[in-house]
Amino acid sequence: MGRFILYTLMAFTTAFVGVSWAARGFPIGFSRPSLVAPMRPTLDTTFGGENAKVFERKAWEAEQTAMSDKNPKLDVLRLDALQAANAYEMSPCDATMRSNLVAALTAYTRAWQNKLDCPRPLGMIMESCNKKLEEAAATFSTPLDIRVRAALAAAFDQKGIVRADFPPDVRKDMLQFTAPSFWNDESPICLPRQQASANPVR
Repeated sequence: MGRFILYTLMAFTTAFVGVSWAARGFPIGFSRPSLVAPMRPTLDTTFGGENAKVFERKAWEAEQTAMSDKNPKLDVLRLDALQAANAYEMSPCDATMRSNLVAALTAYTRAWQNKLDCPRPLGMIMESCNKKLEEAAATFSTPLDIRVRAALAAAFDQKGIVRADFPPDVRKDMLQFTAPSFWNDESPICLPRQQASANPVR
């Protein structure tokens, strides 16, 4: 009889403990760290991703200006020329891209002229200006300027821009920043359009 009562108490105790454990979600005696890290926002893309575009633009600018001489005013002109040249190469014959490239190269060329700051009768550089010419060349020879020149050359290889598109005061000096093919073979017709005309789809 006593053994029966003991077994009955043990059964009730076990059942009570089991129900309590289940009610608490079957907790174990120790906690394990979660293998999944909590989600954290990495970038605010409010307003249709505009913040992301601004972030990417600033990152691109920082990458480019890291190759410059840290001249803020010139860096703005360098980046404008680089962006305009790249955009025109990808979308030749686009009127907006063409206008942007002409404006950017005009500003870039005038910055070179201002750095030279030397009288040039009949367009000739006097011997007394040789030192200033060397300084101007050095200023516009940073790795970023070299990248700008390469992008401009690729853009002008697409054709579609002629010297008459530029103000008279920069038409001669801006030639040093264009493609060699532009010097003697300027054309108002874009190269991709010429190729399409020569190879019409049948």
